[in-house]
Amino acid sequence: MVGAWAIYQQHQLDRGQRAFKRLGCANCHFAGGGPNLTYVADKYDAETMVRFIQDPEAIYKERGKKPLNSGYVAMHKIPADPGDVRAIAAFLRNMGH
Repeated sequence: MVGAWAIYQQHQLDRGQRAFKRLGCANCHFAGGGPNLTYVADKYDAETMVRFIQDPEAIYKERGKKPLNSGYVAMHKIPADPGDVRAIAAFLRNMGH
């Protein structure tokens, strides 16, 4: 059972990495237009990350700050399905580890 869980987790990480690139996230975050996300998991919990990816405007309103990181452009809503959103969050949570 542990082996199946590890395979599923790796699949999620791979899916998240592919979606991150396919949806253009890397174009900003790896090019300096958006903040470096290597250690984003140290700053935000998984559910906040999922909610932010799904609806950045809601998080901006909730926190009273747009963008969350000074010096960068505000994130726009991306056309990601719920599975991709969760996979991207898993990928980001794993980046700094």
